Amino acid sequence: MELNDAEISLVAGIILEDYGHLFPSTYPDIPLNLTMLKSSLVKAGILVEKNEIPDIMERVELALAAIVPLKWSNYGSIAILLNQQYPDEELLEISVQRVAELTRALPNFRDEGMPEEDVMDSIIYTWISLTDEDLDLNEDEAWS
Repeated sequence: MELNDAEISLVAGIILEDYGHLFPSTYPDIPLNLTMLKSSLVKAGILVEKNEIPDIMERVELALAAIVPLKWSNYGSIAILLNQQYPDEELLEISVQRVAELTRALPNFRDEGMPEEDVMDSIIYTWISLTDEDLDLNEDEAWS
């Protein structure tokens, strides 16, 4: 059974409620693990097949990324959200200022500080890596 968006949001909300002490995270990605997902599915009264777990995990992680407080250090989650919300951005020509502007526009972004240059690079490179298969670059072009 494929979960609908409301069910995914419910599971993400339960995770945030039960594991709110983990957010905002100091990790680049949302700290979601199988135990958290399983217990939240049980709490929500949702039964799933084992083979559905990877897809559900990915969808719940995306839902969490959209609701948990984010800081600059969460560059992996930021890149995922930017990729989802701004799929038409020209990433090979995007400026650091544009990435900062788009990141600050995320409704759950809570960091008042200025990001370090390596953090901005991490956001950009992670975002590009999410779309690598769409860019059809050869190895020399990808690293130039």
